[in-house]
Amino acid sequence: MDAAKSTLTGCGRETKHRLHVGRRSVPDSCLDWRCPIGQPLISHGHSVEFLRLPGSVWRIGRDMAYEISVNLEYAFQDAGESIEQRIDAAAAAGFRYVELFLLKGRDLPAIREALERNAVKLVSTVADYATQLVDPQTHEDFCAIFRKAAQDALFLGCSNVVVTSGRAVPWLTRPVQLRIFADALTRLLPIAEELGVTIYLESANTRHDHPGVLCSTTQDSVCVVEMLSSPHVRLIYDLYHSVVEGEDPAEVMPRVMHLTDHVQIGDVPGRGEPGSGTIDWPAQLALLKALGYKGLIGLELKPTRAPTADALSYIQQLCAVA
Repeated sequence: MDAAKSTLTGCGRETKHRLHVGRRSVPDSCLDWRCPIGQPLISHGHSVEFLRLPGSVWRIGRDMAYEISVNLEYAFQDAGESIEQRIDAAAAAGFRYVELFLLKGRDLPAIREALERNAVKLVSTVADYATQLVDPQTHEDFCAIFRKAAQDALFLGCSNVVVTSGRAVPWLTRPVQLRIFADALTRLLPIAEELGVTIYLESANTRHDHPGVLCSTTQDSVCVVEMLSSPHVRLIYDLYHSVVEGEDPAEVMPRVMHLTDHVQIGDVPGRGEPGSGTIDWPAQLALLKALGYKGLIGLELKPTRAPTADALSYIQQLCAVA
């Protein structure tokens, strides 16, 4: 397939790459590379899904690149304390998708207004952190917690709710504990089906960030997803947690991609933005592309420098040409 060549600059580097529009090539002469920031390029009457972002970064449409979602618990803290301020800042930096943790106790109408005002979509939230679901006595109360979390998420236009396993216990084997966790999710399934939401399971490393958590390896969450075998229970693959736990993404991702709805990333060491650590991000994005992953790239990470928009410009650049 022919393609138009262009130059993308960002993070102090200039990179040659190719741009495609659908299945047709677009000659350089047809593109107005001087378009204003935030406006789509126009190819002689044909709208092209390229956006020029601050810092001379170009975003390419969904068929040709990865969209990014940003976790606002960590990112854009430099914009202010409120989630609404961070939504405004994320939108100004060119991000159309965001993620949040707990919604309990937050000003949901204000958050909803900020999302709608900026045409930003909330991708996922978390039901609860504290509940230890390996204890069957917690399951009944957790159903009410999950229902409220799902209803709040839906109020914000979000249909994905993360359910964490909580801490493991030393007196039961791991397979037994994973079965109990699956039993808890079985009780949530009728609620998820009723409300039309998807339960996301995510493993979190126990070596550094979450000591004692039950689902620490990717395989732990995979086992539970496979036990449930429901379209309402899907996997988040967090590359940062996977690497810190000692896994090789090149070995793990091919085995789990068919169960994965969402991929999150952060660099190692430190959980900073891509480029702050040692992970080869062009190679990781190429692997995702080769595996046929078409979802979002979630930035659940802690920027190492401000402003956040500058810290995230490198991964924006990479995703735009992935």
